[in-house]
Amino acid sequence: MDLNGTLAFVTVVECGSFSAAARTLEIPRSTLSARVASLEAHLGVILLRRTTRRIALTDDGRDYFERAAPAIRTLREAEQFGEADASGRRPLSGSIRLGVPFDFPFDALSQAIATFREAHPRVRFDVLVDDSVSDFVDDNLDMAIRGGQPGGDHIVARRIATFGFARFASPVFERAMRKRGSSRGRSDSHDIPRLAFKPRSASVSTPRSPALVPPQQDHAVATNSFALLKQLALHGAGMAVLPAHTCDAEVASGQLLSMPVDGGDAQAGLYLVYPSRRALTAKVKAFSDHLVAHLETGGTARKRSVRELTTSR
Repeated sequence: MDLNGTLAFVTVVECGSFSAAARTLEIPRSTLSARVASLEAHLGVILLRRTTRRIALTDDGRDYFERAAPAIRTLREAEQFGEADASGRRPLSGSIRLGVPFDFPFDALSQAIATFREAHPRVRFDVLVDDSVSDFVDDNLDMAIRGGQPGGDHIVARRIATFGFARFASPVFERAMRKRGSSRGRSDSHDIPRLAFKPRSASVSTPRSPALVPPQQDHAVATNSFALLKQLALHGAGMAVLPAHTCDAEVASGQLLSMPVDGGDAQAGLYLVYPSRRALTAKVKAFSDHLVAHLETGGTARKRSVRELTTSR
């Protein structure tokens, strides 16, 4: 078992280059390269494709990284334990790389991170805000928060909440539609400009509602960003179906009008997603449980933006 080679390989992937990994491990770049080459020879596979400017994982390299990285992270945690506290527990330490979508209520997330770090000050957070489907290897993520129905090989998804959708339009737009004879509350009218959410990938799912997934070409604007749809609605460009909790402030201030979605309630799930159960290190599991509990209780200062999140195990 070539632990030095495995450590070298995992660090190269995490750092994105041999030079950065050599600095992290405080060894010469030539030594690092030799260790990775030795590991490849030992395994009998090519793990990395190297050029003068970049590296890329092979399929074998991706599989090996997914299996080896959690073990290396566990060993790092073991070295960082330090002295036990008064209760005999070892303090959590190290970094958690977390991916979240742009539309997640950041007040809830920031409160959860802040209160978790109060209890575990040695834990650091790297938060990647991105609506694209997470690549746990390329993005080096420990966990991600995603809507829809995430899943697939080597993916573990834990449902933590459901959230509702509603139709939104500006008062100016609604008055204009009334003047044109369109009936408020009927989104099936063909003369109403609709703002449609269009996932970039088939792996991103939305509730199965005609209001959320209009017929092809039956929209004024289509985008994969709920944030952009919200801004378009605010500027009177049309009617948009949006996660209800993301528009609380605008509805309260009168900037947007809220109407029910046709055909009953439209809901979607919110999930914590992990690359595999082997990736659930102690700090990742602890923060996962903390975040779920925080969403269930609303924390010490519950915000409007999460009032419509209904948690479920």
